[in-house]
Amino acid sequence: MSNKIMKKLSSFDVAIDLGTYKTAIYVRGEGIVLEEPSLITFRNGDLSSRGIIAVGDEAKKIQGKEPMFVTTVKPLHGGVVEHLEATQIMIKHFAAKAGLLKRFRKPNILISNPVAISNIERRAVRDVASTIGSKSIGLIEEPIAAAIGCGIDIGESRACMIVDAGWGITEAAVISLGGIVHCESERVGGALIISSIVEYFKKHYSLIIGEKTAASITSVLSDVDCKFELDMCVRGMDIGSRLPCLRTFKLEELKNVILSPLSSIIGTIRKTLENTPPMLSADLIDNGIILTGGTALLKNFDKLIEAQTGVPVRIAKDPYRCVIRGGGMALDYLDRFKSA
Repeated sequence: MSNKIMKKLSSFDVAIDLGTYKTAIYVRGEGIVLEEPSLITFRNGDLSSRGIIAVGDEAKKIQGKEPMFVTTVKPLHGGVVEHLEATQIMIKHFAAKAGLLKRFRKPNILISNPVAISNIERRAVRDVASTIGSKSIGLIEEPIAAAIGCGIDIGESRACMIVDAGWGITEAAVISLGGIVHCESERVGGALIISSIVEYFKKHYSLIIGEKTAASITSVLSDVDCKFELDMCVRGMDIGSRLPCLRTFKLEELKNVILSPLSSIIGTIRKTLENTPPMLSADLIDNGIILTGGTALLKNFDKLIEAQTGVPVRIAKDPYRCVIRGGGMALDYLDRFKSA
């Protein structure tokens, strides 16, 4: 029997990181098989197969360019499912693209979720996973997955602290003996930074810019070689004339713009530190804080946290993928999470 047929017949385990910004799928033995934006484009009010125009990467290409009868939505908000039907359609599309639906056996699925979600929100996550057909569904909390993905032995009694600063939510968690000792969550992340930049140009330059333009500015700010004193050009639409135009600004201006959402994240970190038992606080001085998630890449963000908390901070390797990588590694202990 060929390897291709054997692959279809054999049982398999899948980890899913269902994020506000992107969705990733990991198959045991194969690694990350899909990583695409959490976006879906459809004809207004029509989520049938005939109404769906694009999903993921393809939806990203046309985002902001849609005609009046077409809508592109992010079906997740603040780390949780906001539009169940759209999320189910999106994940089914991703599963098909990753080749999961071609196999004869149903997968065991381990899907990550924020710590601070309600039972209803948790049930929605399960409903999304069940859309693609599953033998079993397990849930893993994102800080736990991120810690595993960083290479941390979470079973140790020595505490570690993970700050998973994602697109829609930031969670700061102290982990010891395989569990979360204390966690604080704030629905703030990359999305708020983007919207703050958009609002800044609207208020100070009478310029309307798109989310993609704001995201490209954020990418520049994330560059380790970023020189804040340099000028940068931005394209958008003049509010008064409604015509396309070009504006020049200094990157230095945006320091204070992004400081407000970053201060909220640091406040979340401080709350976690303040509620950590003294015996474990000593461990954190030695082990420090580990930053994961896309917001971790903002230039000097680690230094800002360190200055305001007094605790050493390091950025995880490939922080975008810590959660999905950890979810994939946790498939070896799937039974532990099935009852989650």
